[in-house]
Amino acid sequence: MQSNLNPKQAAKKQPRLRHHFIAAWLRSPLKIGAALPSSRSLARAMAAQVDTSMEGAVIELGAGTGVVTQALLEAEIAHDKLLVIERDKKLHSLLHAIFHDLKVLCADAMELESVLKNAGIDKVNAIVSSLPFITMPVAVRHGIQEQMAKVIGDSGIIVQFTYGPKSPINRSELKRYGLVGKRVKLVLANVPPAHVWVYRKG
Repeated sequence: MQSNLNPKQAAKKQPRLRHHFIAAWLRSPLKIGAALPSSRSLARAMAAQVDTSMEGAVIELGAGTGVVTQALLEAEIAHDKLLVIERDKKLHSLLHAIFHDLKVLCADAMELESVLKNAGIDKVNAIVSSLPFITMPVAVRHGIQEQMAKVIGDSGIIVQFTYGPKSPINRSELKRYGLVGKRVKLVLANVPPAHVWVYRKG
């Protein structure tokens, strides 16, 4: 059974997911970060950063409407290597129904290390994150970034997007967690335009 949808099938699912995404943003705008979900162009740009030849799991954080999930599957990330995490219960329920043969968890990225341990994951190839670091409370942002830096080990990467030109993980945070970052793509087709960054241990 395949969970990755073709573009027409995905389009049929999007209105319902968008409705719940916008509702989630209205309930908690600082946690969601944007009133509109990511575009397919941005999702494909993020998925393209993952090296499918590398060992380890691919972890998606803040899956939202599933557009990045779909892009990861289209980029030939193996189903058994992909773990999708969404904190919002309604969005998680819809994602679980659509991507029914994937591991889709309702969990908090602040507890990422224990979530992965409970899922039997001990090596991470990439974390693909749509989390709104810029609008998060500082303590929450630091907690999640610390968890991300721990679980990628020496060879994994973090793929993160942001709307501004500056790194969503600032200089002091990079130093704190031993990370180096590079902006790899500007996606003008997204609304608003988005920058894709890749981080690794350095």
